[in-house]
Amino acid sequence: MVYYTDAPEYNKRIVAGYYLFLCLIGFAIFLGPTGSGIPITLIGDDNRYEHDLASPGVQYDVDDCRTCHEDQFDYWNDTAHPTHDLTFNGTHVIGLHGERNATYFNETCAPCHATGYDSTDDSWDSLGVDCFACHDTSAPYVTYDGEVCGTCHYPGYHANQNPYPDWELSIHANSMTDLRSSDHAASYCMHCQATESFIHQQNPGSLSTDVSTDFDVDGDYNSISCPACHSVHGNWSSNDAQIRAANATELCGLCHVGTHHPHYEVWIGGSHDLAGVECTDCHGYQLIFYRGSWRGTLNHTFAIDPDVACGQSEDCHEGMETWALGQLEMRGDAFDALVDEITEVAEALEAEVALYNVTGANVTLANLVQDAVDDAMDAVHYYGYDSSKGFHDGAETFTALNDVYADMLEAKATFYLNKAPAGILGGDTLMLALLGGGGIVVGLVLGLLLGKRQ
Repeated sequence: MVYYTDAPEYNKRIVAGYYLFLCLIGFAIFLGPTGSGIPITLIGDDNRYEHDLASPGVQYDVDDCRTCHEDQFDYWNDTAHPTHDLTFNGTHVIGLHGERNATYFNETCAPCHATGYDSTDDSWDSLGVDCFACHDTSAPYVTYDGEVCGTCHYPGYHANQNPYPDWELSIHANSMTDLRSSDHAASYCMHCQATESFIHQQNPGSLSTDVSTDFDVDGDYNSISCPACHSVHGNWSSNDAQIRAANATELCGLCHVGTHHPHYEVWIGGSHDLAGVECTDCHGYQLIFYRGSWRGTLNHTFAIDPDVACGQSEDCHEGMETWALGQLEMRGDAFDALVDEITEVAEALEAEVALYNVTGANVTLANLVQDAVDDAMDAVHYYGYDSSKGFHDGAETFTALNDVYADMLEAKATFYLNKAPAGILGGDTLMLALLGGGGIVVGLVLGLLLGKRQ
């Protein structure tokens, strides 16, 4: 084929330049918006690439955000952050606890109730907390450490809106530190230990970065912070607390499940759950003195203060705190006693089976006993990891523990009947009854007391 007819040297340079241009364009596309500086929109791609809002022609107006992020905008617009009832007439801001002059508003309210507040001249860009309060204009992403929330939700004018310093003292705030120091840290722990992992698990593809379920424990991830539980422009934002679930209990239940942290599983179906009590009604409930009266609010350390929580209203045990705390103590003591007894019998029986195996055991008989011991200890560990000592659901907890204890004692009886000489049967059987009777009686008596109280 003939490509060049006139001035071949000149045409060759043109063609070479043309192909070089195509290569550069291809290289720019390969690098993407960040590397090339060319604004490329990938149609159909779910990931939102970072874009520079400081580019020429782009105005700092939240309506510009709505053009591309319509769902997020609408969800945010239904929260308390926009503060729709605020208006400014040039001298006064109207709608925030009545009418405030501009000087008072700028000095007292604007740092948290206006976007773009500048302390040097007490100016601001817009009323309310809009997109630019959290998203930087030169790199519109938000980190997942929760620090941007702490700029307002920190001790200040409103004593009941300052959860950030409490959260800093919580287990949640140290979840990644604790995980990394653990001797059994693994990637499958991450979905409840890192904010990015938790959000990705609940909303795959919702983050601006491409993440998978195989998270690196040593990666650059944040502990469970504000954005993990609260979604300011997600489809759960319309509820008062803007949490990522229908209610606080369901939110806690996204992580507090499983063999080693079964709090939600044990709680569901218990007497307090059936009465409509949520996790945060006890965990973190505190009283603060605010504007002339004591008010209940949530301490984000999520520490429990039974003295306050049990008597918080007439719907709970107001005026009956002494009785309620007595019930709690009784239940805890009975749990400890039953667990200690089960553990003692299980360890002794396991030692006997181990010795029996050395002397030429009946494998079927040994396995029967060992399985019963394992089931008993699994139940002890499961309800021990629940950490409530029967409070979350006393009926389930004590029924389950008594059942596995009875099964273990039955296996022990079978073991003695089939491995010991006939002359020892009477003594062993009597000893078995004496050893096991105490735990079962403790459990049954407690069950009767709990049933009567409930």
